[in-house]
Amino acid sequence: MRDRVLLIEDDDAMRASLTQSLELEDMIVVQANGLAQARRTIRANFAGIVLSDIRMPHADGFDVLERVRAIDHDLPVIFLTGEADVPTAVRALQNGVYDFLEKPCSVDTLVNTVRRALKHRQIVLQARRLETMLEHSDAAAIHFPGNTTASQVLRRELRRLSEIDVDVHFVGDPGVGKRLAAHTIHFQSDNSASAVSINFARDGALRVHEEPEAWANRVVIAKNIERADAADVLRLLQKLEQSSDARLLTTSVKQLDDITHWQKMRQARPASVTVNVPNLRARAADLPVIFESLLRQVARNFDTDMPEAPANVLEEVGARDWSGNLPELRKLAQDVVLQGGESQRGLAIHGFNEQVQAFEKTLLIEALKSNTGQAARAAEQLGLPRKTFYDKLAKYGIEPKSMKN
Repeated sequence: MRDRVLLIEDDDAMRASLTQSLELEDMIVVQANGLAQARRTIRANFAGIVLSDIRMPHADGFDVLERVRAIDHDLPVIFLTGEADVPTAVRALQNGVYDFLEKPCSVDTLVNTVRRALKHRQIVLQARRLETMLEHSDAAAIHFPGNTTASQVLRRELRRLSEIDVDVHFVGDPGVGKRLAAHTIHFQSDNSASAVSINFARDGALRVHEEPEAWANRVVIAKNIERADAADVLRLLQKLEQSSDARLLTTSVKQLDDITHWQKMRQARPASVTVNVPNLRARAADLPVIFESLLRQVARNFDTDMPEAPANVLEEVGARDWSGNLPELRKLAQDVVLQGGESQRGLAIHGFNEQVQAFEKTLLIEALKSNTGQAARAAEQLGLPRKTFYDKLAKYGIEPKSMKN
């Protein structure tokens, strides 16, 4: 792929001369006479670099630099100026400009500087592609998608604990994905151990039709341990003690210290880490991507094409608080898939106030997205005082930095 350069220069003759010099080096030059004309080209993952004059009549080079860094922090910007001075150069470097060239500069200097910046850009983009490939094979990213702090913290913990052979207890509201988190650690662990699953809420007394030796070097996933009685816990402990190197992953709506019957297990296996699995209210800004992921899973389970969710359903996803968490959201995804994308659900089931809130939330999110997560600019765009804007973000559980990309 040929190298690309976005050239921003208000002087027509200078722009033509620079373009000719770069095109002779087999580069593709996108020309703009100012920031307004260049906006459509400045985007995340632009496969090239930006070469910009500093002194321009409407928006200067520093405005260009600010815009670029807001869209893609790692996109190199080279400044050109005919009136170089030390304070300007220092300011440019402090603000993250890649390099600073004084006009007129030799063609060799220009080309060499541009090529260095392009090489840097290629390395950054390659790293991003590798990261994306890893995420696609990353069970934590697949099972718990999203950019909110809650989702990111959970994924980091799951990845970290998949590399450490310790017992883990997952705690959280019903339906948040505690068992899914346990299986995620098991999937990502660097071993081929199979899992033994126990559900105390369903099975009652512990019934596992395997000899204890069969648990050796395996992962035991015990769900709803708050439902186990003292006898269940004792039998489970005996089986674990008779097995070698069995790892215990437990789930509950309660912390371990709040489960009376579990104290004997705590004494026998004290090295346990607790992971708090957030509910959907804590991941509110991730609801669209979570819903899309559930749609894909349901479509795959039914061996059918993934439908396009109707607008009223997407509005419903953003409007509700989903106190039932993943099972409730999964039920909506199943309804959409079974109806082939057609749905009678949506805002019709909500009152006027809920519809207004859904619309307000959509406006907030879109303003943040269009301003790459910068809350001050988004508030200004909507004509809201900053305090009012932040109060509304808190109301809907929206995190500005999750909209950065």
